[in-house]
Amino acid sequence: MIILQDVLDSLNKIAPLATAESWDNVGLLVGDRSRQVERAMTCLTITETTLVEAIEGRADLIVTHHPIPFKPLSRITADSVTGKLLLQAIEHRIAIYSPHTAWDNSECGINAQIAKRLDLRNVTPLAPFANESRDGSNTGAGRLGTLAEPMPIESLRRILKESIPDCQFRHTHSPERSVRKIGIICGSGGSMLSLAINAGCDTMLTGEATYHQCLEAEASNIALVMIGHFASEAFAMTELATKLSQIHPEIVSWASKRESSTF
Repeated sequence: MIILQDVLDSLNKIAPLATAESWDNVGLLVGDRSRQVERAMTCLTITETTLVEAIEGRADLIVTHHPIPFKPLSRITADSVTGKLLLQAIEHRIAIYSPHTAWDNSECGINAQIAKRLDLRNVTPLAPFANESRDGSNTGAGRLGTLAEPMPIESLRRILKESIPDCQFRHTHSPERSVRKIGIICGSGGSMLSLAINAGCDTMLTGEATYHQCLEAEASNIALVMIGHFASEAFAMTELATKLSQIHPEIVSWASKRESSTF
């Protein structure tokens, strides 16, 4: 019999919670650690669609990348979207766990997986943790690496379109602009543009950025490549479900089949 705590221990080995950002809300957010787990679903975000899928699939656990709740709640009622979703999960005795930035930052996490898809060389964290005892491995915010040979942004687009589902490619600068040293921060990484600039990157890849962050990139002569928030992270939840299946073959683990980007 596998109990929830067993699965939590495995998830913490895959994406150590100690590597999460200080502002994040990670770990077990809803649930009883002593309850048995037979079925688990991963998803990027808990929405009405993904929660219904979990309920119909008789999931005991949802591993969601984006935490719910994210900020402290003074009450849980059906008057809010968050409250309604939490009440439904609790009613169906579904535990909720979020690795969020721990999964972003871990050695085998989302940013590292994007770097692997680009076949980057000499990959390191874009912002290594100052306290090595915090992680004890090659972890930190984002990833930084170098292409074997320079290529134009247009070639980068083709690689990403082929290797990352739902990629919605946008970029600053000309498609012919040559790129080689790339900083990667999945999700909404535009606010961390300065990390890539300070690291001497000629390109930063993220999910989304604001108009003014794009202007800042142009002014700083660094190409900003955006593939969509959903695309930059959702593929890795499939990878996480696969890892859970490998560690706990007795648990039925799957990535949401109904979750999609509608934007």
